[in-house]
Amino acid sequence: MRTAGAQRGVALVTAVMVVAIAAAIAAQIAFAHQIWFRQMENVADRSATDWLRRGALHWASVALIDDAAQGNTVDHLGERWATGLPTLPVEGGTIRVSIEDAQSRFNLNNVSAANPTDIEILRRLLEALRLDPSLRYALLDWIDPDSNVSPGGAEDVDYLNGNPPYRAANGLLASVDELRLVRGFDAKTVATLSPYVTVLPVANSAINVNTASPMLLAALTGLDMAAAERIAEELRGNPVSAPAAFGSRLPPRTQPTGRFDVKTEYFLITLDTSIGRHERRSEALLKRSAADRSTAVLWHRPIPLMGPDEADNSK
Repeated sequence: MRTAGAQRGVALVTAVMVVAIAAAIAAQIAFAHQIWFRQMENVADRSATDWLRRGALHWASVALIDDAAQGNTVDHLGERWATGLPTLPVEGGTIRVSIEDAQSRFNLNNVSAANPTDIEILRRLLEALRLDPSLRYALLDWIDPDSNVSPGGAEDVDYLNGNPPYRAANGLLASVDELRLVRGFDAKTVATLSPYVTVLPVANSAINVNTASPMLLAALTGLDMAAAERIAEELRGNPVSAPAAFGSRLPPRTQPTGRFDVKTEYFLITLDTSIGRHERRSEALLKRSAADRSTAVLWHRPIPLMGPDEADNSK
């Protein structure tokens, strides 16, 4: 009897173990299937956002081409392209598109020994933002092709002594983020400067005074912020139609010290898409040719969804 009871006990334990193992295997299969299903959803969502961004860039191109087709020789914030689009619902999510005049900002690639007025504009901008004005010389040395160190600047000999060592670019910047490699430009400095600067693939672009912020108008003219804000507000409602007319908006004996214009060739397109669990923000630089009424996307890259402070804390 004891042997039969023991056998029944072993059989019961074995049965329980088999059921437990089968349940664990079933749970593992279900979990793997759930992961696979989520992965397929993520792939589908990413594919959908890719197509959305392509369509949004096409819309931006059409809007800018349409503006050029109307024979407009002046770009200002009252035009259709500047109003952008509201957040639009799409199947499974939303998309938002905005167009910004890239020449409403200061082109960092303008900084060179051949452009002393642009170096002066950058000095004023840095001082207005309460940043070290000698940073303009560090940027000058980063861009210029020689190895001569400017006062307050840095060249290969300085960067090679760092950890890790690297060389100065000795060429045009590829992006605003590249400033993080330039001596003196830490994350906080770049974040403070970023809203007012851009990087264009040329070293002689002009600032569009019709779309420039008060901060940029102050840096361009040497005016105080109160006067620059007043002029910016006037230009928003009544833009100038020619560069020469801009001088008439300024106080007596005040003249711009750098290149400025009333038309724009480069535009920044910002795309915010959200479909399912896939959220993405990207930015593109678009060049418009008014002569042949065409546009070209020079680059299109993702930008962080988190702010600068969050980015620093995540390191």
